Amino acid sequence: MARASATDPDTRRAEILAASRRVFARKGYHRTGISDIVAEVGIARGTFYRYFDSKRIVFGLVLQQMMAEVVSVVQPIDITAPIPPQVFANLDRLVRTIAAEDVCRVLFSEAVGIDTKSDDALRAFYAEALQRIEQALALGQQLGVVRPANVTVTARCLLGVMKEPVVQAALDGTELDADELAAEMLLLLQGGVLQ
Repeated sequence: MARASATDPDTRRAEILAASRRVFARKGYHRTGISDIVAEVGIARGTFYRYFDSKRIVFGLVLQQMMAEVVSVVQPIDITAPIPPQVFANLDRLVRTIAAEDVCRVLFSEAVGIDTKSDDALRAFYAEALQRIEQALALGQQLGVVRPANVTVTARCLLGVMKEPVVQAALDGTELDADELAAEMLLLLQGGVLQ
């Protein structure tokens, strides 16, 4: 890759993070070295260390970035408007975000078991996701659009229904149709959760 031109520090840091994300997605955490990252962005090794102390630190930041992207695509439901189209839109955005090759590989495969800090970050991410689903289900129950059920168990089921098709498609190397998965999930919700 060609050498990068002189850049302001914030832009350079963002370039290193973006390059790291691409390399981690392509090679995985353990097979990626600092040399792979600096080659990807086109900088000297010393430039990398001017911004980051280690590969592990960069990986943690990439992981945080991906988690924030996943969380950010879910929009609050407007209870004054029809709910199913809003649920479908949220599902569609979520599927597209987690099915992106880099997010799927890093978040669901590479981040698991690296170290305690990474595992704690994943646990916190899943806890937040489950809490948000539980809150949505509880509100839906209050509004009478979600059937009575244990919201904790239902939230775990829903998380698995979304995550597992994405992971399986990635493992099989098959392309996932985000619209189709979101539509099937909405049908499942309407037939099994929503009244």
